[in-house]
Amino acid sequence: MQSTKVELHIGSAIEQYVREIAQDENRSLEAVLEDSLKLLFSNSADGEASEDLLVYCSDEQLWNLVHLRLTFAQDRRIRRLMDLGREDKLSLAEHREMESLLSLIDRQTLLRSQALLLLQERGHRPIQYMNVELAAT
Repeated sequence: MQSTKVELHIGSAIEQYVREIAQDENRSLEAVLEDSLKLLFSNSADGEASEDLLVYCSDEQLWNLVHLRLTFAQDRRIRRLMDLGREDKLSLAEHREMESLLSLIDRQTLLRSQALLLLQERGHRPIQYMNVELAAT
């Protein structure tokens, strides 16, 4: 895979947090950031690749993945596209856009499931937590 150099400005709290993860895992700061970005933004549906990256995540990062959702704009857009689809008024471009958003939802669901499994393996009780969360909604 070709790599590109990018200058990224992040807050000092995030930098410190990533540095701690890198130090704990004996990895470079760049490797932790790159793997995190791959995990969140990769278009790959390869579950094994995601799982390989997830094992490097801290518990807090895994919980963040559990709570990962579409942005407000993405959610609003997919709802609009689904409405158009029900009315049989989707253009080809809109159909592709909807498929892309549905792929993103599938990927987030897969990551969430893998994160929950890892949290359970690490001694957390995500099912109990999820039941509490579901009861509150």
